[in-house]
Amino acid sequence: MKAHLGRPLSASIYLVVGLALMALLSLALPALTSAQPAATGAQPALGAHKQTLAAMRYQNLTLVPVVSTAAASGSRYLVLDEGMKSGKVRVVETENGGSVNELVLINRSSDPLFLLAGEVIIGGKQDRIIGKDMVIGANSRESIPVFCVEHGRWSGRKAEFSTAKALAHTKLRKKAKYSSQSEVWQEVSSKNAKRRVENDTDTYRRVATDRSVASSIAAYETHFAQALAKLDQRDDMVGYVVALNGEIVAIETFGSPKLFRQLEDKLLRSYYVEAVDTPLDADGAKRTPSDKDIGAFRAKAKAARRAQSRTVVRGKAARTVQYDSADVEGSVVDAADEAERPADADRKAEPVYDSVFKKEPAAENPGPAVDEADLYRPQQRQQRQPRQQRQQRQRRR
Repeated sequence: MKAHLGRPLSASIYLVVGLALMALLSLALPALTSAQPAATGAQPALGAHKQTLAAMRYQNLTLVPVVSTAAASGSRYLVLDEGMKSGKVRVVETENGGSVNELVLINRSSDPLFLLAGEVIIGGKQDRIIGKDMVIGANSRESIPVFCVEHGRWSGRKAEFSTAKALAHTKLRKKAKYSSQSEVWQEVSSKNAKRRVENDTDTYRRVATDRSVASSIAAYETHFAQALAKLDQRDDMVGYVVALNGEIVAIETFGSPKLFRQLEDKLLRSYYVEAVDTPLDADGAKRTPSDKDIGAFRAKAKAARRAQSRTVVRGKAARTVQYDSADVEGSVVDAADEAERPADADRKAEPVYDSVFKKEPAAENPGPAVDEADLYRPQQRQQRQPRQQRQQRQRRR
């Protein structure tokens, strides 16, 4: 009798315990499910539709790929190299003798043209770089801001330019975006000396096109090409987080994978040419930017934009906003549908281009300021500059 009564009792206990466990699991499962997205690598500071992938490093340069999780944008933009190759885009000197810091761009394409500050164009009366990130409307003719990167020449039979198919190194790009003509010239001269490509007119053209520079960055090129080829989400990439010796120096993202792919080779070369002359800090280079580091860098950019933003280019196709603080300086290009919103407002659409750079400390010895009138006395500058360059090279020897 006791044994007979004990079997049902044990079964009852097991049944009660089983029901209790099922109840606990039913409560726990929703919590476990809701926690899953946190493990996907999403970076809220980079936007709701962006994620970072695993970092890749060579020597002093670390690149963290950024991918988009949003549906592909239907917007199409022409880029400078593509437009010039097709003949749909022309860049020429202004009328009445030309202007050092202004050129005329003609876009005969039915697509808007995206320009990246620091793109190198050669020819005309002196080589230049594009001065601002901006969009030129379809079928339009507009004046564009530029900076001279050839201090010792103001001559040339043709008033037209061609593309050097290169983007200036990061430091020179920043000078073009946020500084003055004198600082651009100083950085060009400095880089020419570091790459041992000094020349009589002090043009940046050789840094952009010389085989010796290509050879110096070949190891970076090979390493990152191999690493990028292994990425499963390669086609979803829209930009990079960039670090030198473990410290974030830039975050650049584009509104679509297509526009990013059109400019990626130029961007990478820009990073390599910057890195090759940055001394290696072996301990620092081993540090990989964490999610917290990336979020903090972007938070500084967001705070700076809310506190102090200014529209530097306003066109029919887009608006370019710049901002800066003690730590960072950035540039955002918004398409026409976002361009009417206040510059510091929360956005509803992804920008065409969004960049933030680490701000360099002010130079202790910035050199003599450029007399603005001197910008428009290029014939005199052309005569004296080669002599000055030869004297400087002789002193260095």
